[in-house]
Amino acid sequence: MLEPIIPGINSHEILNLAKAVSKNGAVSMAFTIVRLNGAIGEIFTDWIKKTLPNKADKVLHQIQDCHGGSLNDSRFGVLGKGEGKIATQIQDMVRLAKRICFKNKEFPKLNTHLHEPYKD
Repeated sequence: MLEPIIPGINSHEILNLAKAVSKNGAVSMAFTIVRLNGAIGEIFTDWIKKTLPNKADKVLHQIQDCHGGSLNDSRFGVLGKGEGKIATQIQDMVRLAKRICFKNKEFPKLNTHLHEPYKD
């Protein structure tokens, strides 16, 4: 699981991360775009303005673009993947990374022989 993907900070690393986890045995990957709910939004905003002052506004605007103009989006089906141009670009990059890095990999069959049968 790649999370959180933060536009403008680590979104450009998706392909390299996919290669690394695939090389180390992963058979697939998933992702979540950052959402800054509650006080986390204020803490992150303060942190990024102090740590990356030249990028802060750009990153915050890209996060807002992924969440309907807000730093937080709790709508079911949207909260983890986001929406809008930036979110679509991230989703496309993840799709491409999966196609490149996991093309010949399959999930192993579930081994149920180690579990006791259900008892009434």
